[in-house]
Amino acid sequence: MGNRRISSDLKDCALHLWSTGWTTEDICYAFRVSPRSLYRWRAIFEEFGQVTKPPSVLRGRDRIVSLAVLTAIREVFFHDPTVMLDELAWHLAIHHDVVISTSALQATLVRAGLTSKVLQKVACERDEAQRQDKDDRTTSRNYGRSPLGQRAESSEPFVRADRFTLTAALTSGKIQMTMALDGYIATRIVLGSMDAYQFFDFIVEDVLPQMKPYPDVQSVLILDNCRIHHTELLREVLNEHGEFLSTDLCCMFTRRQVL
Repeated sequence: MGNRRISSDLKDCALHLWSTGWTTEDICYAFRVSPRSLYRWRAIFEEFGQVTKPPSVLRGRDRIVSLAVLTAIREVFFHDPTVMLDELAWHLAIHHDVVISTSALQATLVRAGLTSKVLQKVACERDEAQRQDKDDRTTSRNYGRSPLGQRAESSEPFVRADRFTLTAALTSGKIQMTMALDGYIATRIVLGSMDAYQFFDFIVEDVLPQMKPYPDVQSVLILDNCRIHHTELLREVLNEHGEFLSTDLCCMFTRRQVL
């Protein structure tokens, strides 16, 4: 006979019929129970005065996160759904004196219905009050938490600011057959994209004056195959100061000894 839940009323009725003279066989047949169940109900009734055992006085370990702390957690995610588990754990430890691991915190959030989901990003620039003091530097997160059935929304600046191009000349030296970077000898930053004329000016004005005759250090200039590196004007200037070699992968300029 499979296990099934039997109500307290049915147990009381079976014991009452047994006390009025019914046989165990008739009771078991009428209620579809086993004799062992009938004897167990009577033993419980004689011990506790009822057909079911009272709740145990022994309690398990109290939950680390109380209802008040869980309410505070909901407030945190309401104001910032992108809070990470380790950040939330530090917040609870500092402000609520609750020390909890990230794994236990994850299980608590799942039980509370605070699930992780893809963030719905809302442009904060459409709010004129936030537009005045927004920070253009932003590192957006892609996931956040919110109650079940609700979107996780985060107000993010959709930045449309100026772009800059940074160009630099690196120096390197051979140390035990390996190339080691020494640092920068020239840098230039331009607003927007750098064109061929700006790159030409950077090489001629900033880089060439610091190059030395071969085979001294800073005597070989290697350029990649970017289109703005291959202008005829730049080739002519480099040929006047040294030897310009072009390959499919890079361009190499070697400065000659000036006599």
